[in-house]
Amino acid sequence: MPVVFSKGIGNDHVSPSTGLARRERAVGDDMSGMEAEPLLDADETGDQLQTALFRRGNVFSGFAYDPATPTRTFTIELVVDGYVVAVGVGDGMVARLRDAGIGDGRFGFTFSVAAEALASAACVEARLANLGIAVGAPIYCDSPLTDEADYVLGDLEWVGGLRFVGWLDSELEDDVEVLVAEQLVMVVKPSGWTHVAQGDGFDAARRLDFHLPEHFADGRVRQLSARLADGRSILAQPLPFVAFERGLEQALQQLGRWDSERLRGRLFDQLVPASLPLHLYESWKERFQPPSRAGGAFEAAVILIGESGVDETVESLEAQRNCAWTAISLPTPRSFGRFDAKPAWEFLGGDAASSEFVVFCLSGTFIAPDALQRLGEVFEADRRCDCVYSDVELQSEGKLWPLMFPAFDRERALEQAYGAYFFAVRRACALETLRSAMSLYELFHACVGNELATRRVRHLPGALATLPAIDAASAVKELGDASRAFLARSGIRAAVLPREHGLIPSVRIQREVAPNERTTIVIPTRNRGKLLRRCLDTIEPAVRKVQAKILVVDNESTEPETIEYLESVAARGVRVLKVRGHFNFARINNAAIRLVDTENVCLLNNDIEALDDDWLGEMLSRLSEPNVGAVGAKLLWPNGVVQHGGVVLGTNFAATHAFNDRMDGDPGYGDLLQVAHECSAVTAACLLLRKRDYDAVDGMDEIRFPVNFNDVDLCLKLRQLGRRIVMTPDARLTHLESVSRGRDVTPDRKARFDRELLNLRIKWGEALMEDPYYHPLLGLDHPPFSALAWPPRSWVSRVNRRPHPEAAPAGF
Repeated sequence: MPVVFSKGIGNDHVSPSTGLARRERAVGDDMSGMEAEPLLDADETGDQLQTALFRRGNVFSGFAYDPATPTRTFTIELVVDGYVVAVGVGDGMVARLRDAGIGDGRFGFTFSVAAEALASAACVEARLANLGIAVGAPIYCDSPLTDEADYVLGDLEWVGGLRFVGWLDSELEDDVEVLVAEQLVMVVKPSGWTHVAQGDGFDAARRLDFHLPEHFADGRVRQLSARLADGRSILAQPLPFVAFERGLEQALQQLGRWDSERLRGRLFDQLVPASLPLHLYESWKERFQPPSRAGGAFEAAVILIGESGVDETVESLEAQRNCAWTAISLPTPRSFGRFDAKPAWEFLGGDAASSEFVVFCLSGTFIAPDALQRLGEVFEADRRCDCVYSDVELQSEGKLWPLMFPAFDRERALEQAYGAYFFAVRRACALETLRSAMSLYELFHACVGNELATRRVRHLPGALATLPAIDAASAVKELGDASRAFLARSGIRAAVLPREHGLIPSVRIQREVAPNERTTIVIPTRNRGKLLRRCLDTIEPAVRKVQAKILVVDNESTEPETIEYLESVAARGVRVLKVRGHFNFARINNAAIRLVDTENVCLLNNDIEALDDDWLGEMLSRLSEPNVGAVGAKLLWPNGVVQHGGVVLGTNFAATHAFNDRMDGDPGYGDLLQVAHECSAVTAACLLLRKRDYDAVDGMDEIRFPVNFNDVDLCLKLRQLGRRIVMTPDARLTHLESVSRGRDVTPDRKARFDRELLNLRIKWGEALMEDPYYHPLLGLDHPPFSALAWPPRSWVSRVNRRPHPEAAPAGF
């Protein structure tokens, strides 16, 4: 009988003589969360039990249920050649059983076995845990595979508004038919890759991401289903959804409902945000315009760098509203953006002597009709502001794409000069910078580079300009020269290397590391000796390269082979600290770091594997500037999908990893997986910081965030002190996430996660909704950087402010 199944919940046990299970027990795993029915005596079941076991590749699935007691759930053991290699609860959805009216259909289980282990295995069996009752028939590994099992084809999730995301099995190339109320609405193609749980392991799968047509945003609750062209469903049951044209808060406001109901609408929009796909940017742009303000006219000077396309730019200037302007184009002989500053100086003292601010951009730039007015309004509203940059548009095959930028990000500015292509400064500032700047990039660095200047730099959301084509080869060289010169003026010695061409030119900054600074790598662990051994073996070359120390923190390991391994590494000079008590990640790290005697500390999970010997040196390079508080790395799942590219605040009113919808090698939105950049937080799975900074913020919060979000809280506390948090894509490691402690799916862990999420929302709620490194015009549904906000959250200019926590009384 073919079946549809999903993963059963439970911990896997590995026989000392095998290594077959994909998921092993480690830090923080416990069995208290397993809610399976108490085990029966063998004579209480057996003849009535209905079971099945199937194989597809290295995935074994099946089901077990008792028709007389359809509410009962069984614990299943997977046995390979007589060894129990995995244990799980059979509570996954089996659509065929559900459709037959057998309980709720949740009787399925799935396990994955390492392919190399199956190569030498003879027989795989499943049975009820501790009873020995067979589940299905044994599967002999030399038997030909069949298509008898109806495996999980994919899945979908409603993430808010009209958006649905999910996955399709990697071996399927079918289009997916989407139905609402059993009526065909659209056909979608898989796009990109994602990382999904398959059995008790993880695999890469084809990514599904689509938005329904806008006429479904009418406030009515509907149900969505999806199927392949041959009729096979990819959903166990239809998904209910509801969407409002401009969000529930604005819908209630338009209906004239009282404020208390509008607050409910606002919370709904935060938890279930709406979005539109990026490819609909042009229609989104027509629909959502920044609010127009009645006010006085402004006077601007416009300096065009280069001579190609001047007529097109001047034509767009002639359409400007509420702003008088004067423009000049500066020749850039045999270069991308180098110019003679003398004509610009004379221009500002002559024809543009009455201008209030000066706009710099490339010749050939199309300037939006409201651009100069919006820039003038920013300078008028904030007299302390010296510089404003906006978002821009790129044109590809006749279509516009938005390149939306953060509030000021110094690290990204040095590597990418992202704001240099359309920015404005006050006239006095322009006269000052033109004394020394000789290129577009030098101008931008001079205006925004120093610490005091960044407090007077504003980002204005919304694209005010469409960029012309950029000569990347010439531009990269000039960007490198400008960044190198800026760092030298700041007293920072660094190598500046060109990067591969992306959307816009970029370079790599490699600062020199002080030779006398030492680093300790802190690795918490519990059992899982093989996992820890692999971690230590792969990081050893980088450890030797920078002469770092290692501190392993043992949280009550009990496995003999792990205890023996810990004794062996201690004999080789690795310090091993024993911390007793229940698993509390924050407490374990705090206890370890109190004993650290080096300047720097690297927090590292025991399920991390290094890919080269440069990762730690790269992170130390980023930490070398005193205003950097923490550095994170680019982490990959073993299948090559990005697991961590920084942390974004606000998604579903929480915090989430960026870019785990991308494969390694993908540049990411705005090339963010290709250039170092700042973000609000990075994961503590691999996090480098100074010990004195860790101590200055009292380390991790053991009470509010014992397991989850302690790294987010730590980084926000560092940012509160004025420190920058940097994510570098040049430190690449593999992270076997969920292997070290398991996922938060059991009832006790789910309750703990919910409690910690609530604490995050209480303490950092304002920061969650105003991440300076994310964009108010991008969607807050998952994943970040993948959709447009519907409606936009804010068009107001912003500076990169320090976050401030909300102090809740004890007990709240």
